[in-house]
Amino acid sequence: MTPSPDNINKQELWAEPDCNICVRLADGTVIKNLTPMSLFPLSEDNKNIVLLDENQQEVFYIDDLQQLESSLANDIQVALLRNRFILKLSKIRKVSSLRPPAEWKVLTDRGESSLVFSSEESIRRLPEDAALIQDSQGIRYLVTKINSLDSFSRKVIEYYI
Repeated sequence: MTPSPDNINKQELWAEPDCNICVRLADGTVIKNLTPMSLFPLSEDNKNIVLLDENQQEVFYIDDLQQLESSLANDIQVALLRNRFILKLSKIRKVSSLRPPAEWKVLTDRGESSLVFSSEESIRRLPEDAALIQDSQGIRYLVTKINSLDSFSRKVIEYYI
């Protein structure tokens, strides 16, 4: 149910608390609890996003998140991250070197882990004081609030971003 150019302006998209994505269709129907899904998550994770209803049916299409209001785009990004398998990094215990490739010993929401930090491009800042780290095997680690990390972890992250 992709909006046509004729009725796209008659549709309204918004986010409620806890990144609950909602849409009002051209006919006035309101659909809540939409699940965003990136069509190309590895190459274009901020473009070509569909919003799916509870039955996994496409309700709305977003060409590019940058076309949306920044707070709405951020809420959709947060919901996208929530739907992917991403470890939440809470502490960096040890770093073999500040120069990549380096092995990091980290604590995540799923226990202790180690990752190989392969290049400076493997880390990027996200809105709301967050960061995303991708190790050499493609596993992603999310830092939800850089400022809430201990001083050592924060210094390591800030060194690269």
